[in-house]
Amino acid sequence: MGNARTFSVFTFLLLFCFYGTLVSAYTKYNTGAGVVEGKLNVHLVPHSHDDVGWLKTVDQYYVGSNNTIQGACVENVLDSVVWSLQKDPNRKFVFAEIAFFHRWWVEQSPETQEQVKKLVAAGQLEFV
Repeated sequence: MGNARTFSVFTFLLLFCFYGTLVSAYTKYNTGAGVVEGKLNVHLVPHSHDDVGWLKTVDQYYVGSNNTIQGACVENVLDSVVWSLQKDPNRKFVFAEIAFFHRWWVEQSPETQEQVKKLVAAGQLEFV
């Protein structure tokens, strides 16, 4: 009896999950500015907090090595932020750790540097 019940529950969960993947679709979020009356308006402020040399060395944080201490790769954060901001002009990001940004900046191509300057000028990328 116990095996039959376990099998039934497992089968139900499997079918439920499979059905969810069939009927789900990508939802594009409205990233436009503005308050929607009559709805709860939640504002998220994307940012990164990457202490320079807290648990790992600066190099380990930047390239993402020694993940036994903490999983962090600032280089990937900056790469993905710039890519995401370019894809959606309504997105914004705040970055504070200028030591990491400087290292990332000098490794970038002139084209990427120009794109970053445009993001800053447009108010999408902010430094605090």
